Amino acid sequence: MAEARTFWALAIAVTLTRGLGQSALSVISIAMVGQWFVRRIDTATALYSIVLSIGFMIAFPVVGSMVQSWGWRSAWFAIGLALIVGLAPLALFVARRSPESIGLQPDGAFAPDPPNQLDQPHPPESGYTWQEAATTPAFWLFGIGAALYGLVASGIGLFNESILAERGFGADVYYQTLIVTAMTALVGNFGGGWLAMRVSLPRLLAGSLFVLSAGLAALPHITTIAQVMAWATAMGLGGGLVMVLFFSVWPRVYGRRHLGRIQGAAQAMTVLASAVGPLLLAWGVEVTGGYGAMFYVLAAAIAMTAAMAVVTPLPPPGAVLTADANVLAYDVPTIDARK
Repeated sequence: MAEARTFWALAIAVTLTRGLGQSALSVISIAMVGQWFVRRIDTATALYSIVLSIGFMIAFPVVGSMVQSWGWRSAWFAIGLALIVGLAPLALFVARRSPESIGLQPDGAFAPDPPNQLDQPHPPESGYTWQEAATTPAFWLFGIGAALYGLVASGIGLFNESILAERGFGADVYYQTLIVTAMTALVGNFGGGWLAMRVSLPRLLAGSLFVLSAGLAALPHITTIAQVMAWATAMGLGGGLVMVLFFSVWPRVYGRRHLGRIQGAAQAMTVLASAVGPLLLAWGVEVTGGYGAMFYVLAAAIAMTAAMAVVTPLPPPGAVLTADANVLAYDVPTIDARK
């Protein structure tokens, strides 16, 4: 991309980096967590989310400083070189598909009496295929819920300063909200990891979406700094919870058999929604002259999804290996009542 001089060269480079490189890396990194952790998947995904958030908080100012000092071409070249020479070889030699691929057992494989069926270890051969997962309401519930959050986050992220200016706040308030949202998102990551082990995942999704919906509905009415910070806190907490749920639900519910494909299909929805988010807000401003109407529409859509989450059950666990034979036993055990 650093050497792109024409429209088509730049278009191809962007497609390779965003459409193939970044999207594939996102799916692979999330799937690796699901392949390696079973009983501790909620804790692992919470830590993954926290490290990811901290990484973004560090990367944005560092890359921004590089661009300002060197120009974007030199900055992009330096980042690309670091990936090729440093991280790519490291990933090749260190990363492995699963514990079983190097002769290890997944965490909790020999733990007696797991508290509920969803916490039992999923061997690599067990679980749903992606076609089977796509026939369950929970797959679409969590996929659409995360997609709506991505749509809102991308739209507000791009127009956040303009949105606050419409409410009468300056750029200094905008920068303060960035800090508040980032910090409360980390709290949401921690809280999501802890709550996911104790609360039904659909109900937890419903709670996080209701928080996001309330924040969107309140945004056109904020008039004080305290209200702005309360809104930023709600968006950060709700988004942090949704992120943990999106990362942990797929291996925990659907097993490891087609984990990458299931997560890839779900993430495709979030990518498309994130691309649509800024367009929707821009269209709403063009039609109505402000952001408020579109915020009400999005708040209603998210609230409806949250209501559906309250009544949508999780599917039964997929096939699990019997304890004494390397064969698949297609049992449908009783689901714990809190699931």
